[in-house]
Amino acid sequence: MLKAHWKIISFLERIADNILIVVAFFLAHKIRSTNFGSFVHQYLPLPSDLQNLGEIERYYLVLGIALPLFNASLSIFGAYRSMRKYVALKLLRVSIVSGLITFLCLGSLLYILKLDFSRSFIGLFTGICSLLFFIERFSVLLLLRFFRTRGKNFRNVLIVGTGVQARNLFFEIGAHGQMGIKVQGFVDVRGATNLRGETVPEDDSAVYDLQARIISTAETFEETLKRFAIDEVIFTDVINTFPVVHDLAEIATEEGIHVTFAADLFSIGVFTSEVGNIGDIPLLHFHPSPGGQDSMPLLFKRFLDILISGIVLVAFLPIFIIVMIAIRIDSKGPVFFKQKRVGLNGRHFTLLKFRSMVENAEELLNDLKEKNEMKGPVFKIKEDPRITKVGKVLRKYSLDEFPQLLNVLKGDMSLVGPRPPLPEEVKFYKRKQRKRLSMRPGLTCSWQVSGRNEIPSFEEWAKMDLEYINNWSLKRDLILIARTIPVVILGTGAR
Repeated sequence: MLKAHWKIISFLERIADNILIVVAFFLAHKIRSTNFGSFVHQYLPLPSDLQNLGEIERYYLVLGIALPLFNASLSIFGAYRSMRKYVALKLLRVSIVSGLITFLCLGSLLYILKLDFSRSFIGLFTGICSLLFFIERFSVLLLLRFFRTRGKNFRNVLIVGTGVQARNLFFEIGAHGQMGIKVQGFVDVRGATNLRGETVPEDDSAVYDLQARIISTAETFEETLKRFAIDEVIFTDVINTFPVVHDLAEIATEEGIHVTFAADLFSIGVFTSEVGNIGDIPLLHFHPSPGGQDSMPLLFKRFLDILISGIVLVAFLPIFIIVMIAIRIDSKGPVFFKQKRVGLNGRHFTLLKFRSMVENAEELLNDLKEKNEMKGPVFKIKEDPRITKVGKVLRKYSLDEFPQLLNVLKGDMSLVGPRPPLPEEVKFYKRKQRKRLSMRPGLTCSWQVSGRNEIPSFEEWAKMDLEYINNWSLKRDLILIARTIPVVILGTGAR
């Protein structure tokens, strides 16, 4: 029921946003019409682009592209999250950033497709959208605060359990106050019998210091439902006390009260979870990392991969041709080096690089393994005799990595993500280190911008990758891309 409330609010916001986008489109065209352009041109020396816009039908393609771009950018930058902790300035920032990102993506896409549309119209259109988004959200924020301060439209919830899950749930409900949920209290089931017939230890409660108090035990549960007019019961830490939970859930459902179970049944720290079906069988899906989901931020991440890698490949093509010629002149062998690497969830793919070593580098590797300076299943040495003269320059400025943009376009890799390992390296991974494979490998990562080869321990390298995966966001990807640029230019930590 809580999820249903949140879905309804989010769904209504999305509908309103799409309506506002369409309204902004027609409004922008009206403002930028020929009459307006001519009127402004009498007083300002504006270019001809601002005078003649053309028929609105010509710009329907702009609207068609802008709708998914705005929906993606609004989702990514938190427009559909709880407004409880939002202030007007944060709402304004979200609206402006979403409009700016959409403007840049829309402009880049139209430029690549060689479509001639008025840039002033696109700027005005996205600007009006940002303004309307802010007005809409600020109005909703004021309305929600108005109703909350008067105690209107609240649903009474009872949390069964007093452990860490119950405490976390209490804070999450508080952070999503616009859903109108009030925690009446907790049900203490400590001392109950677990699945093995053993008594659960009566350890200290994790909720003793919270404002909501323990108002019931398993024995007084039925009476509590009546006394506090409970609308929904949420069960936490159910594995330890399942027989008791079964009985309490049966009591609640017999009285027509909604029952919900905390999805992280085993307290394994899942990233997200969702309910699905195969035929008529309901399934509960756990996502320990964002890489296993088909979410809007990940789809937008893939869109940026294609857009940015395509632009860079076209823009730097002359430099790549010079590099290819230099490689052929410097040493014998092919221009490109191809190697099997491990990608998302263990999939193998062929990684491309500009060749920076002698032709028989793989054959010489066994004689050099005892000189390895990395701790763990990775091979790196400072003065690798296999590297060519041109290869040293390519490696210093990471130019050898640029053909991997083709891997990015193909979908084997992403711009940002853990570096793709060799199959023989993965064989020596510890169980937790295999989580590096739960996201698509990338051209750059936290290790890349934090010293690269100056970090001698693979354990530390893997820890940085896992921290990135566990706290992934598109905003973080954009920051890592920005940090990578000076690292590549200066050749920091390269070998």
